[in-house]
Parts: sequence; C-alpha cells; structure tokens
Amino acid sequence: MTPAADLLGVCPKAIKRSLMMATALSLCLLSGSGLAQTTLIRHALSQEQNAKVLTYEQAVLKLLLDKTIPTYGPYRLQPSEVVSQNRAFLQLSAGELEVLSSMTSQAREAQAIPVRVCLYRGLMGVRLPIALISKREQLEAISSASQAQALSVGQVADWPDAKILSANGWKVERMAKLSPFAEMLKRERIDLFALGAVEVFPIIDAMPGLTVLDQWLIAYPSAFYFFVSPQSPALAERLRKGWELVLADGSFEALFEHWVDPQLLRAKLAERRWLILSNPDLPAATPLGDARLWHPLVRSRLQGKGPP
Repeated sequence: MTPAADLLGVCPKAIKRSLMMATALSLCLLSGSGLAQTTLIRHALSQEQNAKVLTYEQAVLKLLLDKTIPTYGPYRLQPSEVVSQNRAFLQLSAGELEVLSSMTSQAREAQAIPVRVCLYRGLMGVRLPIALISKREQLEAISSASQAQALSVGQVADWPDAKILSANGWKVERMAKLSPFAEMLKRERIDLFALGAVEVFPIIDAMPGLTVLDQWLIAYPSAFYFFVSPQSPALAERLRKGWELVLADGSFEALFEHWVDPQLLRAKLAERRWLILSNPDLPAATPLGDARLWHPLVRSRLQGKGPP
C-alpha cells in the first residue's frame, strides 16, 4: 500500500517536523496561559517558621516574589520544621531548603548566597535589654559598656550576637535555644537578655515578671538577610531583582512602616543611651554605603553618617 504522505506528494520527514513545531507551539501557549511550572520554595524564616498567620519576614519574601512573577513565574512557599540556625544553614547548603533569614556573619556568607539587603534596615543589631522587674531600678542606672560587662548576659549559642558580645568583653551565658531565657532570668542565672528592638515587645508582653529596660540599649553594626541555597542561584538572582523593584517603587518602605514602626515607637531609640560595640564578624561586602538600605538612626549612631 502506498503511504498517504506519498500520494499527497509530501515528505514524511516534513510531516514529522511540522508535528514537532506544533507541539512546541502548544507548550508555549499553555505556559503563557498561566500553566507555567510553579516553583516550590522551602523556607526557614527566623520568625515562627510554622506560623499560621503571616509574619513580617514572610510578607517581605512574598513581596519580592510577587514583584518578579512576570519574569520568573509563579511560586509556592513551604515552611520547614523549626530547627536551630546552625541546622537550617546545613539544610540550606545541602539543598534541603531554598531560603532562610538570618543575621549575617563571615561564616554564614561562606555557607550560602547572601542577598545583601537588610530586612530590618540595620535595626536587628540594636538590642534592648530585658530584666526582672524587681531589678529594674538597679539596672537602669548603667551608663557605660564597662559597667554592663560586669553583668551576665544570656544569648542563644548559635546566634551571631553571642560571638559579638564575647568579642567585646561581655560575660555571655550561652543557651541552646531561646525559650529558656525567661526562666534563667527568674532564677537569676543571668542578669540580662537582649533582643532586637523590632522584635522584643511582643515577646516580653506575654511574660509576667519581666520588663524591657528603657534608659539604654546595646548596639552594633549588623545586617539581616535572606540567604539562598548555593544550589539555587536563580532564586538568589530573583530576590535581588525583587529588591531592586521594591526599593524603587516604595513598596518595601511602606511594608516596613506598617509592620515595624509600631515597635520603634515603643522602643524610643533616640531617647536612650547607646552602648556601641564593634562587630568583628561583619563581612567586608556589607553595603554600608547605600543609604537606601539603613534606618536613619543606624546611619547616624552606628555608621557615623550624620543626623538625625
């Protein structure tokens, strides 16, 4: 029997090429119609990784990803189980996670890809001291770093803050995780614990017997980034592009003001004594010269860049 293609005077190879082109065109049309592959992004964010309500860090991540959907396509976020920061970085290095959030250090920038825009505009290095209410009057009188160094300060062992405080001569009591600090204060195993000005009040408001001191604070240069798995460089580039967009259109500043400004109003940072420490572990590539990325008080008090 003569093949139909021969009867029509058409080459079988030409038919095959036509079918392949039609298939490719169909796939492109499907992709353009919203059926493009969704990127799964497994994350370990420092704020309550399994929180059922949206947290600030999740809101920032979603903002960056939403802004880049036209270029990079849809995505789906999947929170990880709650683990220590050191464990999360190991998972990131192994490709078991795509992104996490953390204060930076030289070791962490060697483990993963830092996306060098600080989520908190440098304010995570501005730490407010927490103490027993019964010791408030005594501790509020501290006026210098040398006086504070005589106290025992609790800190989570794998947070960069523990290393910074130790490098500045402070007496640091290390703990495996955050949760025991309130009990350690109540048992007077430590005199102080310090948390970032942007996070401290919601935590301490729920802990009877504890207070946030309001006369002084501890501060050191720092940056708090999204870190991306070395196995996901395209995601790192997507987040960098997202940052460019949200810094340019003002949407990050609006989000920051909505989430963080209420904490700053309570903290009254400008009215406190600043006990300023050095951060020998701050990577040299930290973009300290980009004024867009830092809070005005961080620029003036920690970076020496003028008023306020």
